[in-house]
Amino acid sequence: MKEKILLFDLDGTLIDSTQAILESFINASLFFGFNFKGREQEIQTLIGYPLREMFIKMGLPQEKIEECVKLYRSNYERIYLQKTILLPKVMDSFKTLPSSYLLGVVTSKSSFFSKKILENLGMINYFFRIVGIDDVSEPKPSAEPILRALEGLEYDRTKVYMIGDTFFDMQSAKNADVVGIGVQGRYDKNLREYTDFVFEDIQQALDYIKCQL
Repeated sequence: MKEKILLFDLDGTLIDSTQAILESFINASLFFGFNFKGREQEIQTLIGYPLREMFIKMGLPQEKIEECVKLYRSNYERIYLQKTILLPKVMDSFKTLPSSYLLGVVTSKSSFFSKKILENLGMINYFFRIVGIDDVSEPKPSAEPILRALEGLEYDRTKVYMIGDTFFDMQSAKNADVVGIGVQGRYDKNLREYTDFVFEDIQQALDYIKCQL
């Protein structure tokens, strides 16, 4: 049994892919006659939701959603590697983690794009498992993505941490009965409503976890 298991959200927690997401979302919507230029801030508040829900919440008709998703992914695939960066302190803080920890990713992004991004950023080898939205029937805030990441492992739930920057991450942790650790990002400013453990950046969050018995 590993000493601790750390599961990380991706967007807003480890990486910043905001520009790639916004550009792909706006271009896909524009193709179907919905011009969201100038509403980037509104779209940004929806990052963390499954992509289909983002389009629905922005008012696209249900019958256009699947086509929008396909066009979004086509746009995104062309630009996502060039327009995605690691957030500050991520690489340095990972280098200080004990080898007795097991690390995974639980994200609402597809596992295909997630793996490509982490490989491009030199982070892929840190993770034993990457669970994307295409690996589950119910995404976060359901417990399913976390439980899928933990499949086949022996673990103490009090030493399993879900680290993320949105309500979806914290509620998923609660539903899976593991510890939710919030990292204050740009997408959700109300994390303290969902967890008692909120930190300014990933370094502070990981320092806290390392101090826990």
